Amino acid sequence: MHVWILLFVCILTTKAQELLTFGTGLSSQRLYKTETEIFSHTLSPGSTFGVLTHFWTTGDPEIDTSTFSYYIDGEAVPSIQFITYMLAGAGFNDRAAPWGTKWIGKGAKSGGWYNNFRVPFQKSIRVTGKLPSTSSDDKIIWIIVRGTENLPTSFQGFQLPSTARLTLHKIEGVTYDPLAWVRVVDIPTGHGLLFSHTLAVSSGNLNFLEGCYHAYPQYEQKFPGLIISTGTEDYFDSAFYFDAGEFHFEVSGFTHFQQVTSSTLEWSAYRMHDLDPVFFTNGFRFDWRNGDVVDDRGFKCIVDQGGHVVGTPTQSNVTSYAWVYVW
Repeated sequence: MHVWILLFVCILTTKAQELLTFGTGLSSQRLYKTETEIFSHTLSPGSTFGVLTHFWTTGDPEIDTSTFSYYIDGEAVPSIQFITYMLAGAGFNDRAAPWGTKWIGKGAKSGGWYNNFRVPFQKSIRVTGKLPSTSSDDKIIWIIVRGTENLPTSFQGFQLPSTARLTLHKIEGVTYDPLAWVRVVDIPTGHGLLFSHTLAVSSGNLNFLEGCYHAYPQYEQKFPGLIISTGTEDYFDSAFYFDAGEFHFEVSGFTHFQQVTSSTLEWSAYRMHDLDPVFFTNGFRFDWRNGDVVDDRGFKCIVDQGGHVVGTPTQSNVTSYAWVYVW
């Protein structure tokens, strides 16, 4: 009897772990100003979780500025909602192409944005899209979404729990004064890891790049927490205000720069943390500063209030995407 019970359990376990790929590809479809469902999927009987693994789209230029939403496990309000160029880490809809990494990229002059972030769900996932409210009419779109049931996700030997969720923390076009602290991620409780971050800034000069990044792997941890970088360009794996120009690496990229007027410039970059995930165990804060200060010895990143301003940072308009797994 015990042998038969064990065999039955093994059969059920094996079936639950079957890798079942799902998805769709839609050609010459129409996208509208009203939200339209693109794809939905419910787990097969016996499956314990699923993960969306691929998103790609192209079409009319207004597709680049359209909004796409992921509704996880029957959500009434989508927990993930993005614009394609920020999904690919390129601020200000920078259409330079082709470039790409295993996670993000742009493969065509016209569209071709893609993303391979793993988006877990336990019951179902629904993908929708809608044009910008300023659009005059429906537009043509090509789109592919794909995923697999029971596919584990691992980073540096750590396997995400099957109940993990991918969350998107956004700042969209908010203006900050010089030296203001920008709360990129604010999660009061729980466990998780920082996976990816894209920052897009419009400012009067490049002195905002003096801003350090600080992580607080326990929410109540005191300043300065964990100093993630000693300047903004350091965080994105460059130096000296990106003096080598734009680049697209597997783990980081400087994706956009434009001197718009004599007093306004645009800049954006992305950073992946799949090779160096930033874990947290009791909530998480992730802060960036619009410019920074040094103490009397000339040391940066260790002064919360006061200090000596580095350069002349101005007001900055900030858009930020931070992708965080939580469980």
